[in-house]
Amino acid sequence: MSLDASLFGDEEPAPTGLPPANHTPAPIADWQVDLLRKALDARALTAMEDRQRAVEEAVGHPVANLRALTGEEAMRVLNRLGARRATSADGSAWDQREEDTWIDRL
Repeated sequence: MSLDASLFGDEEPAPTGLPPANHTPAPIADWQVDLLRKALDARALTAMEDRQRAVEEAVGHPVANLRALTGEEAMRVLNRLGARRATSADGSAWDQREEDTWIDRL
């Protein structure tokens, strides 16, 4: 018996890691759109221009709207927004306060 024999019969050859020549990227999923909107809101990016600029910086090309992104591009934007948030906040707003509160004065 050969070590290369499949367990349940002939199977497709193992993927090489390269997409096929006719590969079309998967469109963005509804859950990715929801996550992107929540991530942009969490970063206080409420103006449409600011939101669009943040997305375009992450994907590296102009984007008309979130539905124009591919699933892969959406993940890239989410990762970049998450990284930006992690590096910009070392604590909560309570930890970052400037003045003492009545609790601190006790």
